Parts: sequence; C-alpha cells; structure tokens
Amino acid sequence: MRGSPLIRTLATGIALILAAMVLVHLNRRPKPAVVPPGDATAPHEAAAEPGIPTPFVLTLSEPAESVTLEAGGAVQAIDPAAETLSGTLELEPGHPSVFIDVTWRDREPRPRFAKLVLEPSGHPTATHYFDSDGPISDAWEIHLHP
Repeated sequence: MRGSPLIRTLATGIALILAAMVLVHLNRRPKPAVVPPGDATAPHEAAAEPGIPTPFVLTLSEPAESVTLEAGGAVQAIDPAAETLSGTLELEPGHPSVFIDVTWRDREPRPRFAKLVLEPSGHPTATHYFDSDGPISDAWEIHLHP
C-alpha cells in the first residue's frame, strides 16, 4: 500500500472510531415506555399462581444425619429419624425445581441413593432417584403438565 504512513494511520483511526460508534449505537437499549398511572393500556403484573400442594415420600438407602428439601423458595429441613420420610411440598406450576441435600451418618464414601416420590394433585405421580458416592446435593426439574 502506498501513501504517507501518517495519512494511513489517520484513516485507520477514523475507521476504528466510526466502527466503535456503530457498535455503541447497535448495543444501546431502548428506553422503557412511561405509562401514566391508571392507564388501561398499562401492562398488568402477572398474578402469582398458587403453588401446588404436593405430598412426597423420600426413601433413603441408609440413615442420614440431615435431610433438606427445597421447592418453591421454601426450605424444609426433615427429621431423618427413619429411612422413609414424608411430608408436603408447595410446587410452583409449570416446571418447578426440587433441591435435595442429604448428609449421611456414616461419612465413608460408598454408593447411596435417595428416592423421591411426588404426588401433585391433578398430575401423575413422579419419581426420581438421586445417587452419589458421598453426600447428595442435587436438583430435579419436574414437568407438570395438566
């Protein structure tokens, strides 16, 4: 390429500045619309759907030191006195997630499992196995379709 190095440098700098301006313009987010209060066209907040009360049965392969289930933002610590545990969880409609944490009494690493059976009203029974060679800390996304 021929020409003065100064002019080539200036041309390259101008091209880079113009490219940066285009990228900034493309990445600019639109301003949110201002809706006056009481306007009928204002978007309504989605009404919080009630949770689905769901009885559960949790079967452990051996005695645990602590068991915790979390669903719908509520954490439930369960007394691990027996190998079969039961109660009720409040599941969110649609695709709720259930989180489980199990710490075993015997901390020796070996294969263990937890079987969770959910019976949501109006939906088929759902069963899931969690397994690990140590403590169990896992999640399960359930598909609740009417």
